[in-house]
Amino acid sequence: CDEVRTGTYRQLYHPEQIISGKEDAANNYARGHYTVGKEIVDLVLDRIRKLADNCTGLQGFMIFHSTGGGTGSGFGSLLLERLSVDYGRKSKLSFTIMPAPQVATAVVEPYNHVLSSHSLLEYTDCTFCLDNEALYDVCRRNLDIERPTYTNLNRLVAQVVSSLTASLRFDGALNVDISEFQTNLVPYPRIHFMLTSYAPIISAEKAYHEQLSVQEITNAVFEPSNMMTKCDPRHGKFMACCLMYRGDVVPKDVNSSVATIKTKRTVQFVDWCPTGFKCGINYQPPTVVPGGDLARVQRAVCMVSNTTAIAE
Repeated sequence: CDEVRTGTYRQLYHPEQIISGKEDAANNYARGHYTVGKEIVDLVLDRIRKLADNCTGLQGFMIFHSTGGGTGSGFGSLLLERLSVDYGRKSKLSFTIMPAPQVATAVVEPYNHVLSSHSLLEYTDCTFCLDNEALYDVCRRNLDIERPTYTNLNRLVAQVVSSLTASLRFDGALNVDISEFQTNLVPYPRIHFMLTSYAPIISAEKAYHEQLSVQEITNAVFEPSNMMTKCDPRHGKFMACCLMYRGDVVPKDVNSSVATIKTKRTVQFVDWCPTGFKCGINYQPPTVVPGGDLARVQRAVCMVSNTTAIAE
């Protein structure tokens, strides 16, 4: 928390809106939910209410947390429950970093995740699953970073979040808002755990030698190597698929790229859902952190899909 208060991006946060407790949840869901969380949740809701009162048309909430530790899982669940009570009809989207066995920092991560998954099922409208192992693999394979740090991982996640929210913030040919995600991606309320992928994930050195067309990035986004969760969509069936393009992209290119994808046998839909691809185009090109790992590119695409492969 002190890192946020004193770090490079401190001017982005209002000091009154940064709330920190005196102790951590010690990787313990029960402490985060019942002991430490209980003491701080009213203060948090009070600050949220002040922000909500300033909104002219509140659409919903985005919650960023990991479910491996005690705070993200325990307090995250508590907050979701309380938000559901106070703001019943508003959308709640969560970006959830799920624990992975290969890169665990604590033995109890799976327990914390299982305990918090109940709240994610009941109290979120859409959960975007991210997983540390997949993120590490992407950094190593696509960006040639031998030992990725949390900063590298977070910057990757930031690109996904940025692409998903770009349509709320900028103008484009086919804009999509928060509630549309839900409408297009969730066939039944409890089946709302999304697989996300992003392309192009490419380092600055390589980008000079590659011209990434709309077709190329569309193909790349269906590859397991670009997935933010360690699972292979080719082993499952799609229930819904949303493609969010940004930058120098025109609807004609998108239509032909999607038509090509539809002819491939690898992308299969369940028989009880229409085989539609929801597409969004936003003219704001992707931005990158100066001196970061990702190359500055003219166009990018983020795919959010509801697939049975997420069960892996």
